[in-house]
Order: sequence, then C-alpha cells, then structure tokens
Amino acid sequence: MRRFFGVLLCILLFPAARGGALTMEEAVSLALANHPRIQDFRQRTEAQERRVDSGKAPFWPEIEAAYAYQRRENVFSFFQTRDSSTFTAEASYNLFRGFSDQNTLGAARSTLAASRFEQKAAEADVVLEARKAYIFLLEAGKNIETAKESVTLLERQRRDAEAFYKGGVTAKNEFLKVEVELASARQELLRVESARSVARKALERAVGVPLPGDADPTEVGEAEAAALGEAALEAEMLERRSEIRFLESQRAAREFTRKSIRGGYLPSVDLSVAYSRFGETFAFEGVPDPLFDSDTVGKVEAKWTLFDGFRKRQDILAEEAEIRALTERIRDTREALSLQLSTAVEEYRVSAGKIALARKAVEQAEENYRITENQFRERVATAADLLDARVFLTRARNDFNNARYGLARAVAVLDRVVERPPALR
Repeated sequence: MRRFFGVLLCILLFPAARGGALTMEEAVSLALANHPRIQDFRQRTEAQERRVDSGKAPFWPEIEAAYAYQRRENVFSFFQTRDSSTFTAEASYNLFRGFSDQNTLGAARSTLAASRFEQKAAEADVVLEARKAYIFLLEAGKNIETAKESVTLLERQRRDAEAFYKGGVTAKNEFLKVEVELASARQELLRVESARSVARKALERAVGVPLPGDADPTEVGEAEAAALGEAALEAEMLERRSEIRFLESQRAAREFTRKSIRGGYLPSVDLSVAYSRFGETFAFEGVPDPLFDSDTVGKVEAKWTLFDGFRKRQDILAEEAEIRALTERIRDTREALSLQLSTAVEEYRVSAGKIALARKAVEQAEENYRITENQFRERVATAADLLDARVFLTRARNDFNNARYGLARAVAVLDRVVERPPALR
C-alpha cells in the first residue's frame, strides 16, 4: 500500500504538461516521502514517542479490581460457609519515589530527542544520495551526447577517408585507422548508454519509487564558484549537525538515568484505598452472619531499601562510565566532522577551479578540430592528425562535464557536511 501511494505521488509530481520532466526538488521530495531508510527512522521515532507517553503513567493513580471465589470441602467454624467470594477494588497513588519517575521520564524525552536527531541525519543522508544520483544521471546523459558527437565526427571523417582511399589519394591503412577508431567510439557509446541505465536505476533506488518511463531529469543551473570561509562553515556545522546533537541527547538521557537510580536511596511513599465486598456464593452479595459484609481500608506505606548488595552503586558507576564514553564520542565526532568539512571544502575549491580551465579547453579543442578537419580535406593534415584532434575534443568535453557536475556534487556534499537546506535549482 505504501509503495502504491509512493507511485501515485510520483505520478502527481510529473504532470503531462511538462512532458515527464523531473526536477531535483521533486527527486528530493520523493526520496524523503518514500525511501525505506526514512520510513525506518520515522517508525523508530514514533516508537520512542510512545515510550515517553508510557513514562508518564507513574504520575497517574492505579486502579485495580480483583475477584476470588472459593469452595471448601470442610467447614471448621459456624461463621464459615462452603462457598465464599470476595470482590476488591483498590486505588493507589505513589506520593514520592525519590524523584525517580521524573528522571525516568526525562531520560525517555532525551532519548526521543536523540531519535529525532538521528532521523534528521538520515534524512540529510537520503537528500545527499538523491542529489548525487540525480547529478550522476545528468552527467551520464551528457556523456552520451559527447559519445554520439564523437561517432558523428568519425562517420564524417570515415566518408572523407573512404573517398580519398578510393580516389587513390591515400593508402588503405589511413582509411582503416578511421574504421578502427569508429568501432571503438561506437563501443564507447554502448558503454555510456549502459551507464545511463544504471544511473537511472540508482536514482530510482535513491527516491524509493520507480520513475515513469519518460521522466527525464531537468538540467540544473551551473553552480557558481564562491569564496568559502572554512572557520564560519565549521561553526555553522558544529551548531547544525544532527550527529553531535544526537550524542548530546544520548548523554543527557544517561544523566537522567543516573539521577533516577540515585532516587532509589530515598524512601518510597504510597497511598492506597481498597474496598472489599464478601459473599457466600459467587455473587458476593453478603453472608448470613453478624460479621460485616464489606470493608474499606485506607493505607499509607513507606518503604526504604537499606541494603541491596551495592546494586544501585554499581548501576550508577556504569551510567557514569557511559556518560564519559559519550563525551569522548562527541569529541571524536567533532574532530571527524572537522576533517570531513576540510575535505569537502578542498573538493569544492578544486572542482570550482576546473570549470574555467575545462571551458577554455573545450573552446580550444573545437577550434583545433575545425582547423585540422579543413587541413585534412585539403590533404595538409593526415587521418591520424584528425583522429588526434577528435580525441582532444572528446576528452575536453568529458573533462568539462566532469568539472561541471563535479562542482554540483561538491556543493551537495558541502551542504550535507554543514547540514544546511540545499539550494535546489
């Protein structure tokens, strides 16, 4: 049923008027709505919400009812009957338990906060996965365009080389060089087409539902290089990252648990009121004797555990060790995230630096191919020269695609590292 609604949402997000185009924003929305990992953490969070509600139960009174029926074989006194029954209703309320109930509830609430931060981190991971899969699919499409252009250029060169060979202008091996290169280019086209199919499957996996057959990704705007202040980004990251806040919430839950255990050193005070009704049959309608047929008992009970074999002490020491361990995990996570940020910033800077160089290389490769092709037709350049020019052009286009989409991926990774909402375009 959930998968059905996911497919329905997918259909609604791709109106026919747009020809089945898929934007990155829609891909992210689908991933957040349908990815199994998100559903997993949402259910975990809901389970912890129920545990918090359960932790509120000690603040309410308990009401119990009991019924007992007995039949005796022997009667030892005048007041006894062979059949007897008792009905009891009791209401009890804990007046004091060393603040253990409050601290247990506080631990449950802190654990709930940890679950929510864990869910938020999972959502950020899924968003990154969807964005990267979307970008890989776009890049795969551009690689197909480049491979098709390479095949087209080689087919054009093949026609010229064949004409020169048949006209006796060039040797046969010049024509065969082009044939071999054309076969290689066609194989490369098959490879990149297959890679695009895999990239599409990866995007479907990332969004959690199958995509319509005509759902092609919409091109994203080219990311613009910007100066990054790593110190400011690190401060923002340490404030936002759910992984740190998850561990801090877990540590707070352990501290509440330690306080709850310490409450066991204090007395527990309970108040109860019980009403009982007696009978000589199963109906507890009273007995034919001069004794009372019902009874009401009020009770205040105080308990204090004087010795428990050092159990509470050991439990407290265990919780303190857990708190110290979580403190070290927080420190380690902060250091790991700082390294993660430095890596992401450097990848961004490298990707941003490649863009201008790759664009200039494409312009030069296009001009080089145009000149070399004219020279080839005038028999100034050889087939090998034109093949080399085509290789340079294909490589330059692939390098530009890698730089462009590499920068888009670097932006997505940087957004995830800092854990800020992505600027989807």
